Amino acid sequence: MAGGGIGGEALEARSRRLAADAVLVSATVVWGSSFVVVKSVVRDSPPLAFLFWRFLLAATLVVLFTRGKRVTAALLRDGTAAGLLLAAGMIFQVIGQTETTASKAAFLTGLSVVLTPFAAYVRTRRLPSPENGIGITLASAGFLLLAFPRGGEAFHRGDLFMAACGVAFAFYIVELGVRTSGHDSLRLAGVQMAVVAVCAGGLSLLLRVPFLSSLHAAQAEARPVVWEGTFLWSVLYLGTVGSVGTFLAQTWAQRRMSATHAAIIFALEPVVAALLAGYFLGERLGGRGLVGGLLVLAGIVVSEFRLRVNSS
Repeated sequence: MAGGGIGGEALEARSRRLAADAVLVSATVVWGSSFVVVKSVVRDSPPLAFLFWRFLLAATLVVLFTRGKRVTAALLRDGTAAGLLLAAGMIFQVIGQTETTASKAAFLTGLSVVLTPFAAYVRTRRLPSPENGIGITLASAGFLLLAFPRGGEAFHRGDLFMAACGVAFAFYIVELGVRTSGHDSLRLAGVQMAVVAVCAGGLSLLLRVPFLSSLHAAQAEARPVVWEGTFLWSVLYLGTVGSVGTFLAQTWAQRRMSATHAAIIFALEPVVAALLAGYFLGERLGGRGLVGGLLVLAGIVVSEFRLRVNSS
């Protein structure tokens, strides 16, 4: 009986782990698809206006889900601090996608994983590990292959925006880790989503000022919002499933696995984005881009492992 009980517990634990894996993989697929969805939207619609409506919907849903929960000054302070960094990353990302492919955007956003230990050093003065150094070296080589221009051309602005997005997200990850303690995670996420909506909406209005009209971002933002079709469905998809849904899924799943295990699953995100972009948008990374993407993925995975030194 004892053996059967132990075997049943082991089977149940394995089932929970598999369920957590499935949930996190599903969230990662949604994140990967978001690059294709956003790329489709920003071809013809104002990118920051889209970001505003997406995160306004997400923040509104969180408010509805968390009605009755107390909002404290500390929650607003910490949510705003993390939200400003999240807003910077999302704004760089959506503007960058007006001038680069969905596939490259996904891989370059993935730089945030390997940059996080270095952002942590700036914030906490904790030195990165040797694995982090190897990871950033591999990912940097991948970035150069993905973004370095050929034939003496200048860097594409879109790729540079995506690199800035990766840096902003790295600092966001660190700041969020510092500020989550003691707060309801969904409520904290709601404050951050509201901050993104405010920043995106404010910048969208600012870029419509005439003296900024020569900027590429201003020209993209001057497009009219056409609610019929792609814009509306994209706001609904990414504002619900792509924001609130994936947050809840990630929170539930990561409580049931190690951070390293989760990071390896997260590495699927740019792969999913590249596959979907190839199918729906006809994008091709090419041999050089493929090698660059693989190097970024290798950097992500290596940076999350700990080298074991045999002392015997």
